[in-house]
Amino acid sequence: MTTAPAVPPPSTPEVAPPSAEPTTPVPTTPVPAQSSGLSLNPPAVPPGAQVTASGSGCDPGSDVRLTIGGANVGDTKARADGGFETTLTTGGAEIGQHEVTAECGAKLAADLDIVLVSQVGGGAATMTVLLFFLLVGGWFYGHRLISHLPARRPR
Repeated sequence: MTTAPAVPPPSTPEVAPPSAEPTTPVPTTPVPAQSSGLSLNPPAVPPGAQVTASGSGCDPGSDVRLTIGGANVGDTKARADGGFETTLTTGGAEIGQHEVTAECGAKLAADLDIVLVSQVGGGAATMTVLLFFLLVGGWFYGHRLISHLPARRPR
């Protein structure tokens, strides 16, 4: 006869005694940091268009110098809260992506896309061109049919 191995009795988990120190709760929502940065509206424009640049994080009352690719495109002054807003003209900047920087004690940057915009004609222009080619084709086809008719014999 075979005997089964002995199973130890279940152990009870040890419970740690409550500590006398109060614990501080960990905040569940993050604390917002002081934001700083440069934003452009709109972020993509055709050459020579205007862009509104706004930013925050500058030294209060400081002069703000704005550049596109190193070329100066605007100057303004920071408000008491360190923010600013001004309108820039893209001027002679070439088509492509450019870095706009604002120097005001801090250096802020944002990307600006200068794009070539073309407008495709509406439905009326397309219909006019289509109608023109249909009329020319109809005339040519009709003329070709008439030129191959047998000549009439005089009676």
